[in-house]
Amino acid sequence: MDLTKDFFYSYSYNIMLSLQKNLSDHNFKGQSLYETLFVWNEFLTRGIRNNLQNTSWTVALVYGFFKQVKLSTAGREFDFILIARRSRHYAGT
Repeated sequence: MDLTKDFFYSYSYNIMLSLQKNLSDHNFKGQSLYETLFVWNEFLTRGIRNNLQNTSWTVALVYGFFKQVKLSTAGREFDFILIARRSRHYAGT
């Protein structure tokens, strides 16, 4: 596995959750513990996350595919972003 590509992270958007979950989660208070199914450095950050009970001091690395393209339809331009994540537990997409 080439560790120099296909890993991504975000400081402002929770990429461990689906778009629907991110849009419907109105009770989000700061940074809570993240969903570790897609976090490849989960084992390395487990100790500090459990002691502090938040994720302020860690960055979750997600392995997968990220693509952003600018599209135009009916005279309007928009950015289309596709994020595909790979589970750290299961093989395949």
